[in-house]
Amino acid sequence: MRKQILPTRDVIALGFMTLALFLGAGNIIYPPIVGKMTGEYYLISSIGFNISGVVLPMLAVIVLAEKKGDPLAVCAPMGKFWGAVLASSFYLFLGVFFASPRTATVSYEMGVVNFLDDTPLHLSIYSGIFFAVVWVLGLYPGRLLKTIGYVLAPLKLLCLLCLAFYATRSQVAPLVAATAGESLKTFSDGFMNGYLTMDTLSALTFGMIVINSMKGKGVTDREQIKHYAKTSVLFAGIGLVVIYLCLMKIGAGFGQTGDFQNGAQILRAFIVENMGMAGTLFMAVLIYLACTVTAVGLTSATATLFSQMSGLSYKILLPLVVGASFLIANIGLTRLIGVSVPALSVICPACTTLILLSILRWPTHAIALPVWVSIVFSTYTAVLKPLGFSVTLLDKLPLTSVSLGWVLPTALAALLLLLKDKASNKVVVASH
Repeated sequence: MRKQILPTRDVIALGFMTLALFLGAGNIIYPPIVGKMTGEYYLISSIGFNISGVVLPMLAVIVLAEKKGDPLAVCAPMGKFWGAVLASSFYLFLGVFFASPRTATVSYEMGVVNFLDDTPLHLSIYSGIFFAVVWVLGLYPGRLLKTIGYVLAPLKLLCLLCLAFYATRSQVAPLVAATAGESLKTFSDGFMNGYLTMDTLSALTFGMIVINSMKGKGVTDREQIKHYAKTSVLFAGIGLVVIYLCLMKIGAGFGQTGDFQNGAQILRAFIVENMGMAGTLFMAVLIYLACTVTAVGLTSATATLFSQMSGLSYKILLPLVVGASFLIANIGLTRLIGVSVPALSVICPACTTLILLSILRWPTHAIALPVWVSIVFSTYTAVLKPLGFSVTLLDKLPLTSVSLGWVLPTALAALLLLLKDKASNKVVVASH
């Protein structure tokens, strides 16, 4: 079979699409606060942030590409039933219950509220228009490469380039050598904030959009899909690292000049100071573009997965997914945050474990148990402990203080199964 070769313009568009999908509002406002937290050590924190916020998500896209864009195949080591449950939970929390509704509320609060009073009616009108646009853009998934890769992504990146230019003017305290303790703390701060972007989880949704766009261009060969996926994530990864460094520099410099509580406040004040009153409109446009692209990716991927699982038409499921996101953004998001954040704190470790073991070519039968171990220990940290259920031994696990107490037990479970597998193979070979 002759392999389909994509023209250079489509390869570049895929890279732009991948980059734009990952750069949601949260990814724009996290780095400045990390920069403010770590000050003159921001380059150290950027290493941790980029490992968890760039490297892991890009690896997740590659894992998905190896399965030709099928998230059910990625979750297959969990078994048919639990694999479907895990994949469904990934997509539901991102595409319906949490991330997708948040795109509307964040863009509303960071944009519209600057010009209109914050009222339930205004939020309802705005989110209705916002999700109507998302629905129209996602209605034809085969055209998303043209819509996002050729139009929305370049517009978003043009705005970010303007911001990056002004970032070079932000003064930072002279970089100084950090002690071992300071280096570990700043690295940990960066890693945890990159991890909390949930991009490793998001990669399974965004990766589906990118890979389906390749298929829409006639690329169906597994090796070709992997090749173009690697090219796209390399392009996107370099872009993300550069943008994150610029945003952290703003936080490390300008962020020290005021009592800012979050990255959004830092960026808003920085843009207004450097661009005048036009900065407010600039910020609104930037965040709107960031949120729209992310929302289109999340809702389209969710509708695609459930169409694949149920056999129902994508065009029937898409308005249901978009409509549910609209309702939650207006009447349920605040109440659901209390449930969603702990749930995501359980789902993200499971996804991270699944992706890392897959990329390391772990034996398929030795993946399910470590994933379950990550779920059990992260459930203790994120759900049981806040409810008052405490186990002293579990509290003493390394990294528990930074909500990563699941890492060591999960790694041990994976290594023990691998050693057992190698020992069994030796026994079989010896018996021959």
